[in-house]
Amino acid sequence: MILATGLLPAALPSGVKAQGERSVVPIREVVIQPIGTPRYVITLVVNGVPMEAGLDTGSVGLRLLPRAADRANVRASGPGYAYGYGSGVVLRGPDVQANVRIGKSEQGITLQAVRSAGCRDGGNRCPAGKLTPQHYGLMGSGQPGRGFPAILGIRLESGQSVNPLTALGVQRWIVHLPARGSGGGALIFNPDARDMAGFVPLRTGVDRSGTVAGCLMVARPDARQICGPTLWDTGAPGIAVKNAAAPPAWQAGVAAEMRFVTSDGSRYPRIAFRAGDRNHGGHADFARAPQRAGLYVSAGTLPFYAYDMLYDAVSGTMAIRPNTAQRGLPRAIR
Repeated sequence: MILATGLLPAALPSGVKAQGERSVVPIREVVIQPIGTPRYVITLVVNGVPMEAGLDTGSVGLRLLPRAADRANVRASGPGYAYGYGSGVVLRGPDVQANVRIGKSEQGITLQAVRSAGCRDGGNRCPAGKLTPQHYGLMGSGQPGRGFPAILGIRLESGQSVNPLTALGVQRWIVHLPARGSGGGALIFNPDARDMAGFVPLRTGVDRSGTVAGCLMVARPDARQICGPTLWDTGAPGIAVKNAAAPPAWQAGVAAEMRFVTSDGSRYPRIAFRAGDRNHGGHADFARAPQRAGLYVSAGTLPFYAYDMLYDAVSGTMAIRPNTAQRGLPRAIR
């Protein structure tokens, strides 16, 4: 189906600029060696200086490490604030204004000029804590000299941080990841009706923070389902389940599924995959998270190999259609 623009609110939410021009930004796969973790990167321009930025649908905000801010002549004063990630990394620094261009969208927007990167616990039990500032890169999985000088967080949730895409006048965007080991990924800004054909809106998560309602299970009729707000996160290479035990019979190689529900409750799109498939983010970690109430799932990159995702900042919705670049598992089941 095509998302009908006539059903969208007449007024734009706060912070969302008038819609800009359609453009397509290539997404490139980068494998972090020697551990083999796939990451996804785009090229953007800050104050006229091109740079790579890790693409992260699990966070909000454009953030530049000191070496990137210096190259782009981004000047800032004051201690700023802290922004944390699920990996335990905390970035500290002030918000500044800079001219940013991504695709055909260009505007002076707010970004964070990072002054320091550390760990949430104050120690070294996170990727940033294992490296010197000169060797640390964003989304580099703690490997020296790997990762990127910037990170582009495009999650729908805003909170205290400005979504860089809506600040650039991008009201809707599509994330299409390439199949593993191939090119052809794309971030489509302000897609037209042809781009949006076939997308089906999903039911949002109960926490309404850029998540959808989802379930995780072993693929068999009597399987116990683990259901809760589910985040699709291009910035995470695996599945993280908080506040739930692993399902019975969950082990590497077993057939598993993720299930979702359309916004009208009429359909249940699924993803078939193999538990423990590290090549596609199918390995899962089950842990307690006392700081978070209730069950929560970060699905990582895995669902993007099966489906493209359409984010709509105007209506606050997310919609999916099968990713035709993918062959084999994980596989979309409509």
